[in-house]
Amino acid sequence: MVDVLSRHLNGHYGMCATYHLVSNASGDFLKKMFFIAGEASGDIYGGLIAHEMSRLSNIGPIEMRGWGGDKMTEAGVEVSKHYRELAYMGVWEVATHLGTILGNLKKCWNEIEAFTPDAIVLVDFPGFNMRIAQKAARAKWGDVKIFQVVAPQVWAWKKGRIKSLARDYTAVFPVLPFEHNLLIAGGVQSIYCGHPLLDTLSTNQDETQQVPTKPVLALLPGSRKQELHKMLPVLLEVAKQFPEMEAVIAGAPGAADTLYIQAREAGVNVVFGQTRNLLKTAKFAVITSGTATLEAALLNTSHVLVYKTSSLTYAIAKLLVNVKFIGLTNLILNREVVPELIQGRCTAGNIAKEIQSLDTSTQGIAFDELRMSLGHTGASERIAQRMLEIISVDHPS
Repeated sequence: MVDVLSRHLNGHYGMCATYHLVSNASGDFLKKMFFIAGEASGDIYGGLIAHEMSRLSNIGPIEMRGWGGDKMTEAGVEVSKHYRELAYMGVWEVATHLGTILGNLKKCWNEIEAFTPDAIVLVDFPGFNMRIAQKAARAKWGDVKIFQVVAPQVWAWKKGRIKSLARDYTAVFPVLPFEHNLLIAGGVQSIYCGHPLLDTLSTNQDETQQVPTKPVLALLPGSRKQELHKMLPVLLEVAKQFPEMEAVIAGAPGAADTLYIQAREAGVNVVFGQTRNLLKTAKFAVITSGTATLEAALLNTSHVLVYKTSSLTYAIAKLLVNVKFIGLTNLILNREVVPELIQGRCTAGNIAKEIQSLDTSTQGIAFDELRMSLGHTGASERIAQRMLEIISVDHPS
């Protein structure tokens, strides 16, 4: 028998803790894992977790395949489809690409069935991943473990998803502190280990950026084509209103340089693979809603949150989504620390006014509070270890 845990795992796996993991004699429990990430942030988190799994595993070699991006590839995952081919968001955008999305679901599931993994690690991307989880929960090849990293935002909309999370998933790893108790109350096997984003802040990334000669205005128009189409023209207009600053656009990971021709024609510099240092050196930033807003707050960069989508998507969202804020920093702190300019309010003039009135001191104090609420670094390691422990418990020698 394998002594895998130093304490008992109860029905709800609960808050994250460190356990002692011991290999069996043959070292051949865990064989195969399949990862799915459908966007840049998910690729980063998936890569971190895959790396930690390879490092921590002493229950045998792990063969890792999946759909994701460059970070997962660097971590040893054999990626067969890049996330830039998957990222559609918004009602109209999804409807007009429905055939492609359904085709991707079928192709992905066929790959999983052919691979017959011991575990599936699904990172964010709930519209796609929850359908995969539903199929996997009924898999014919054995007791496959199904993990979700980054919980669907059931506190904002589609609360009925809690039932699916409880039914289909072995464990869900939320990354926001207030989500854990909500999921547990809904019968979900929730394990809160912290936010993997904190782990990325401790790495030395983008060290080649030159010291700016003028104050920097960082402009982040988003990582999806739809976001770039909506936000890039607005942010270029904002840049014109601050001639005393050097406006720099953060290019999306994996995005084609041709998507930024408009910026280059306007004389605005576009940098790729340097988002972290850009945010570190920026005096102010204008950021399209997403994980980058949380990253900016953790780097103590004063910023404004912006977002625009299609009129149809926005109208439906207003009816269905029940939240006071859309920014992660504001949601976690439960107050508006970062100004949010959404849809009709998202104009160059309004953005410029908000930048000029930013209280960097007040934001800085709130950002310190945010860091405290998210806990310590090492979430990726803790998540990977808990996954390995759960698999080990269910695969005795």
